Amino acid sequence: MATVPAYAGIDFGTSNCTAGYLQQGEPTLWPLEADSCYLSSALYIEKPPVDDEDEIKTPSLNQLLREQHPVYLGQAAHKKYSQDPLGGVFIRSPKSMLGSRLTPAQTQVYEKVCALMLKHIRQRAGGDALQYAVLGRPIHFQGIDGAQGDDRAEAILRAAAASVGFKDIQFAYEPVAAAIEYERTLSSEQKVLVVDIGGGTSDISLVRLGPQLRQQSCRTADLLGHAGRRIGGVDMDIKLAIYGLMPALGRGTLAQTGRPLPSASFSDAVNIIDIQAQENFYQKATAKTIATLIADAQQPLLVERLLTLYRHHLSYYLVQQAEQAKIELASAAEHQVSLARLDANLAMDLTADTLSQAIYVELNGIRKLVQDCLQSAGSAPDQIFLTGGASAAAGVVGVLQQVLPETPIMRGDRFGSVGKGLCSIANQLYQ
Repeated sequence: MATVPAYAGIDFGTSNCTAGYLQQGEPTLWPLEADSCYLSSALYIEKPPVDDEDEIKTPSLNQLLREQHPVYLGQAAHKKYSQDPLGGVFIRSPKSMLGSRLTPAQTQVYEKVCALMLKHIRQRAGGDALQYAVLGRPIHFQGIDGAQGDDRAEAILRAAAASVGFKDIQFAYEPVAAAIEYERTLSSEQKVLVVDIGGGTSDISLVRLGPQLRQQSCRTADLLGHAGRRIGGVDMDIKLAIYGLMPALGRGTLAQTGRPLPSASFSDAVNIIDIQAQENFYQKATAKTIATLIADAQQPLLVERLLTLYRHHLSYYLVQQAEQAKIELASAAEHQVSLARLDANLAMDLTADTLSQAIYVELNGIRKLVQDCLQSAGSAPDQIFLTGGASAAAGVVGVLQQVLPETPIMRGDRFGSVGKGLCSIANQLYQ
């Protein structure tokens, strides 16, 4: 019977989580959900039933957590949300808000949410034998307050990890972890631009890699330059939902006065990575706000779909449809999106141009990060290593080719490179 290691490398990701260790020099990821080594970063917390089914009544998330209502994680959370969106609170990508300016109460909520995920990971991995971990972290979590915001994010994760039984955790930069995993494939020294476009952040690092460098415990001198911001796949999904799908719900249409309808409710409806925004949107007062929009609208039937979204808690459904469209548009010129849960016969045709326009700000941000990284390094790369779940989004490769047209692009395991690299880092620290 194999001995369970006391350490793990944990990729606590915006979209997915992994955990693993080194086995005979090879990264090995534990199955965290059925037979899959990927745990979707999602939770569904059941609400107590209400007497009046027509009344939208959402207890605070803090109250639900305090009262220890049933919690589902990963694909089980997605399934429960799909079956009963009104029966609970669905949380997607809790990592996206780490580093934000949170109130003490909000900090407590995020600590509990992160603890629920880390507890599941620890139980599915080494159990009680798992005492130590290296957690991946972006170069900057939110980008708010710089290092101070990063310290806040780390503090939440440290407290969450301690509360579920970890004796010690350390942090490692996610792009460095991805670089270390890629380094295992190299036969000569290279300067590699690691482009990690994840669900919540984009991290760009120029790293010196090579077979002679692998055994060094400290690689600080090999990190030649880096830049990072909170730009990720979930942001792209939300933008595509706003600009590509929300027009079918009345966004951008006119009021009786001839002015555009206020856009705040449309944006808040799909801001699924901000738990506070979602709680605010699903308050009872929002129904009156939407009713006012319907009364003022030149095309009220469109805005009634926003009311349907509100009544049936379909925010994530809309963003999920946008996410699937983004995936399809990476290899197709157009894609038809069904929105049947909002309106039986409703479908939207989205094109690659629509996606490019929707995520123009994000693509420009990635371009600026690459330029900043190269400037800080004062050197050019021999290769580009592209990884991260959102790296397949249409336009990302085009940005890299514009900035570095002569540099070859190598693709890694989009979802596993960081986690596998963290296994190697954890082995060096704790073995």
